[in-house]
Amino acid sequence: MKMKNFSEQFSNLKNSYRIAYLLNSFIQKNLSIDEQKELDKWILRSEDNMQLFEDLTDEKNIQGFLAWYAGRDVEKKLQETKKRLRFGRASKILSFWKYAAAACILAVVGFSIYHFVPRLRAKPETKLSIHEADIEPGSEYAALKMSNGKIVALNNNKDTVINSQIKVVNGELVYDGEAEDEEPGMEELDVPRKGFYKLVLPDGSRVWLNSESSIRYPNVFSGSERDVEVTGETYFEVAKDATRPFVVSVNGIKVQALGTEFNINAYSNENDFRATLIHGMIRVSWKGREEILKPDEQVRIEKDNWNKSGDVELASIVAWKDNQFKFKNTPIEQIMRDVERWYDADVVFQDRLNLHLNGTIGRNVPVSKLLRVLGETEEFHFKIDGRKITIMK
Repeated sequence: MKMKNFSEQFSNLKNSYRIAYLLNSFIQKNLSIDEQKELDKWILRSEDNMQLFEDLTDEKNIQGFLAWYAGRDVEKKLQETKKRLRFGRASKILSFWKYAAAACILAVVGFSIYHFVPRLRAKPETKLSIHEADIEPGSEYAALKMSNGKIVALNNNKDTVINSQIKVVNGELVYDGEAEDEEPGMEELDVPRKGFYKLVLPDGSRVWLNSESSIRYPNVFSGSERDVEVTGETYFEVAKDATRPFVVSVNGIKVQALGTEFNINAYSNENDFRATLIHGMIRVSWKGREEILKPDEQVRIEKDNWNKSGDVELASIVAWKDNQFKFKNTPIEQIMRDVERWYDADVVFQDRLNLHLNGTIGRNVPVSKLLRVLGETEEFHFKIDGRKITIMK
């Protein structure tokens, strides 16, 4: 295959190698935080980048490539890869591949196909029908129920002084743990559908609350423990205090920590409780049983069944905290529950689908853009009618 404007198309090859490196690191689950941000920025730059990312991180694609790759020696692998892509004069540039791991080869091959070689086939249009106005994404919104009965709506990022103890700073509700002129009492932060909010508790612990979530807490921590109650999905960054454990209660389950970061998912329509540890150590206890979690471990409790697993996909679990959707082999039903909460939509499945999807996109996009990304599978399509989303084969 002859390539038009060869030198122009390869002028940014160094940048291409960088993206290949980031994709490979993602596949091997060893991206640093800064590298993850760099990759996310590239993914969100265009729909083509999003599509490429999905293709290269799809487990079926990876397994198929590795199966082909495994039966050949290094030189044959290099030559066959060249023949597949028919790069001609580019072959010496691509000779570095024989030193790369199989996953890295997959990333570079995919990147080259999408950006340096004309498309092998026309890309079909996404089957998406929008009858009425699009559905806009959620935003920072919550309601604070104070101990004196007052309710304060939090719906903008403006710095605000609520009282001598409570302020809104950069869209975050902040308690001053040193304030002494407020009456002690229990307070509650409720985040509805289409909402998201952040909170700094009186002890300095930070909390992120996803849509349809809440936290109940004292405006002054006293006693031997720092106790809070939550619903929905919350992320905690606990301030260290060796003398007073931090205890989160949800539906009778208790999560105890001293100084750590962890995510709790306890939506009533998810049918299970999930605690995932990012840093430090936590103890999960319920009905006389307990589990100690180390970083990258998760415990799931469904009815009376416990399931503890290690090396979980942390990036997908906590992506909401950074206002992203990040799906990794995620059932479409679970994805649509996230959609319902974030867009305040009602999702109806017209057909039964047994699909698991991969994809990354910012949560600040209208629902139609998210649906277009998901619809690239070509195995289903969507129809939007008001706030109703119908999913069909």
